Amino acid sequence: MSNELVSDADVQKALDFLRDNAAKIGVAKRNAVKAEHMLKHTKAMAMKLSGVSGVSAQEREAYCSEQYVAAIDQAANAAGEYEEMKAYREAAAAKIEAWRSASANYRAMKI
Repeated sequence: MSNELVSDADVQKALDFLRDNAAKIGVAKRNAVKAEHMLKHTKAMAMKLSGVSGVSAQEREAYCSEQYVAAIDQAANAAGEYEEMKAYREAAAAKIEAWRSASANYRAMKI
């Protein structure tokens, strides 16, 4: 096809990426969900172990705990990794769609 926006080789790379990274994207999503729930678990454990009475005081102590800060970092890292993988997946899908459109236009011009 002449005057290509996206080459056939680029499309093949995009298809390979989608195929090869499907499981990794699933793992990234699983890690993000797990980290989000671990944040709640960490807060509950910190509240339980705070040694203070009153829910608001326990919550304050939990938010200040090192474990909660570490859980926040873990949740943020997991969410960031998932979003990065998702963005690469969307970019690959967009590249394939651009190729499809260009191919359809080329075929229409040949008729």
